[in-house]
Amino acid sequence: MLIALAASAVLLTGCLIPESFKAKADFASNGDYTFSYDGTAVHAMAAAEEKQKGSLREKDEEGLKSEAIKMKKDPMVQSAEYLGHGRYQLKLLAKKKAGENLKMMDIFSVTHGKDGVITISSPKLAAKDVQELSKLGIKIDGTLEVILPKNATIISHNATSEPKFFGLFGTYSWKIGSLDQRPEMKITLK
Repeated sequence: MLIALAASAVLLTGCLIPESFKAKADFASNGDYTFSYDGTAVHAMAAAEEKQKGSLREKDEEGLKSEAIKMKKDPMVQSAEYLGHGRYQLKLLAKKKAGENLKMMDIFSVTHGKDGVITISSPKLAAKDVQELSKLGIKIDGTLEVILPKNATIISHNATSEPKFFGLFGTYSWKIGSLDQRPEMKITLK
């Protein structure tokens, strides 16, 4: 059953949960940006199966391994290696033009509003989902950095650290250590 679910999973859907990672969004003054992710991610259904049965069947492991091969066909995926136990080592890079939205692994997104507001965020997980994922032993240890140009205006953010020497532009970062942490930043570019 897991093989069928894994095989039908769309590339980098909500089934993959980031674990240990470094992610970065780097904005140019014209609004173009790159978004990168380097780290591990766990397939939530595989983690549930392993927790319930103690291990994954060989067929399931092979199905998950073949998913890594499929992932490499996506131009955003620089590398994808299956590590076993439902876990992947991923290196992702997306280069976007001004105004283009991005959804990476259903955990990080960049959206552009009609009012010119750019939102960099991750979706809020329901308390029930956080609880279920915690029961599976999934732990998050990651950082997100957002690098802004001089022409950026920050509307709001919940970063754990912000630039100290150069005013409001520069690098904002989040230390993400739990499933219920939700980075969010709203900016405009002049």
